[in-house]
Amino acid sequence: MLQQFTWQHFLVATLVLTLIWYLAVILLFYREEFFGLITRKKIDGSDNRLPHRWEKGVDQLDVNIEEEPELMGASKLPEGMSLTTSDAFGFSGGISEDSKMEQVGLVPDVLQELKAVFAKLSQNDGNKRDFLEMMAEVREKFPKLVFNPNIGKINGFISEHAPFHLSAQELEDIWD
Repeated sequence: MLQQFTWQHFLVATLVLTLIWYLAVILLFYREEFFGLITRKKIDGSDNRLPHRWEKGVDQLDVNIEEEPELMGASKLPEGMSLTTSDAFGFSGGISEDSKMEQVGLVPDVLQELKAVFAKLSQNDGNKRDFLEMMAEVREKFPKLVFNPNIGKINGFISEHAPFHLSAQELEDIWD
């Protein structure tokens, strides 16, 4: 019985069944789009929208907000705050040596150097003269320390940890 079917009969039957299948899928799932294509109707979604009751008869308010004050008045910014534009502020330029020292922390670095100086003094049984020579090296590393507002704290640290007495004049002379 299969011998009676030719390739031509098979291909025609396959083509007809395929067309029936796709026509059924199109009619079931894409009915609106299909009939829209046949009647040349646009499918941009504007025809399928539901009508909204607020679209008809809405009055447009032409009120200039800047000219008329608000009912309760203009809002006030918190104390110390102001409005600025983006071009009214900026960040600092390149990083200089002074700003690097301020960012890292000048006082902790000096205190670390002083701890190293006191450790050397205790290991070598150093005296005041050795201390002043080592402090000359520290002064060369930190030349801007004289102008630091925390110089009093640094001098207090030196007077507490020094194994000998230093007068106030000697502490001032260390940094000059």
